[in-house]
Amino acid sequence: MTEVLTSTFDDFIVLNSGDKIYPQELEDFYTKAAPVKEMCVFTVSGMHGVAQSRILWAIIQPNLDNFREFGEVNLRSVLKERFDNASQSLPSFKRLEGFTVTLDGLPLTTLGKINRNEIRKIYEPRVIAGKEGALPVSGELSAEDILLTGSLIGIRVLKCLKAQVGIRRPIILEDSLELDLGIDSLGRVELASCLESSFSADLKVETISKAFSVKDLILGITEALRGAKDIPLEDQGTSLKEDYWKEHLNVLPKAETMQMLELTTGYFAWLFRFILTAIDCLIFKVFFSIKAEGAQHVPKEGAYILYGNHTSFLDGPAIGACLPRRPVFQIFYFVFGPYFFRPFIKNRVLRNLVKMGRFIPFDFSTHFLEALRSCYYVLKHGKGLCFFPEGLRSTTGEIGEFKKGFGILAKATGAMLVPVAITGAHEAWPSTSKYPKRHSIRVRFGKALLPEDLEKEGLTMGTQDPYEAICLAARKALMELKKEG
Repeated sequence: MTEVLTSTFDDFIVLNSGDKIYPQELEDFYTKAAPVKEMCVFTVSGMHGVAQSRILWAIIQPNLDNFREFGEVNLRSVLKERFDNASQSLPSFKRLEGFTVTLDGLPLTTLGKINRNEIRKIYEPRVIAGKEGALPVSGELSAEDILLTGSLIGIRVLKCLKAQVGIRRPIILEDSLELDLGIDSLGRVELASCLESSFSADLKVETISKAFSVKDLILGITEALRGAKDIPLEDQGTSLKEDYWKEHLNVLPKAETMQMLELTTGYFAWLFRFILTAIDCLIFKVFFSIKAEGAQHVPKEGAYILYGNHTSFLDGPAIGACLPRRPVFQIFYFVFGPYFFRPFIKNRVLRNLVKMGRFIPFDFSTHFLEALRSCYYVLKHGKGLCFFPEGLRSTTGEIGEFKKGFGILAKATGAMLVPVAITGAHEAWPSTSKYPKRHSIRVRFGKALLPEDLEKEGLTMGTQDPYEAICLAARKALMELKKEG
């Protein structure tokens, strides 16, 4: 049922379709659905070279305190998912075509309201040009900022950032680590190692994960090193070793994580998985007429990764419903933490169910490295892993870019990679719908691939990074498998 928004606001805009939009009404609606501090909705003209086009756009200043509270660092992906889920209750003409994230405060009028004309003047050219992140700095730096960038810590942090992101322009304090410098969750792990090496100090992951801008990072490092007596005057270097990731993944997960990883299948765990699988198969056969192809390609023993396209909540259970008998009792599932993990942390019974279900929860902030170590651990013990390299569900049904963590895990473990093409799940339950509907689903397993072969192929596709090479070639193989179906 479509929610009807009613409005008493005077300011409105008219779309090409003739539909009338009240910006403040939509701003209030979306602000309740996502961690947003300030938001301005307006129309953008001239997108994609079409002069007469007018699309609905928003400028978002996220509520960083909310992100820090829940340990989230990927601003855009979190906001997009919340907006996509909320917008399903709106008529199509009231849904945002897109949004721009900024850490800068939005201009206000003398009465304290957002200045729509000024915001449009500043941001519309940036939206059309596809720019996001920090605004160009005008004027001189404050005395505090000059001291910050000129300090020993500031100089070394900027040097580490420069070495990691490889951009030519000067890095400024207002730069967003994610939006301007492109540092994702894995990038933060690498950055932490560079900084630890540079300062010869053990820095907590939270110091890096809670920083959203360069200034946040320098202040956080300064606070973390406060009182330290042995900070070397000479920079200790910022480059990563060739075997950096394998060395870090080879560290055992924490004790509380190890308690969640059950490598052997006890009687109760076997019974739980048997019942869970039986229910899973029944649901998919009755409601989704599921069909499996190529299940014989799933290895019966040894380490392997089943990797599939991800468009729906149904993807993981669909794969589970199509697995042969032996692998279905051995495989682990790499699942996004906010969906499955947080409610189970303090509940012993539910936590044990997650353990017997062999779920490895992850998020994109402080627990990401721990989750990768857990995956490495089960793969090195000869188990299977179900992994969705895109990270989050695709809202379009198309196969998105693979996250680098997939390539790191594949290369470090040498596990066989089995592509899994899922069709019909997006139509049955897309990420923008609250409930599923009946639709046939087909799961097609491809032949097992070796990481070293994919790496060689990927290096011919325009990248010099071996992990990205594996991702590129593996994605190509999955796209071809899906196309063949």
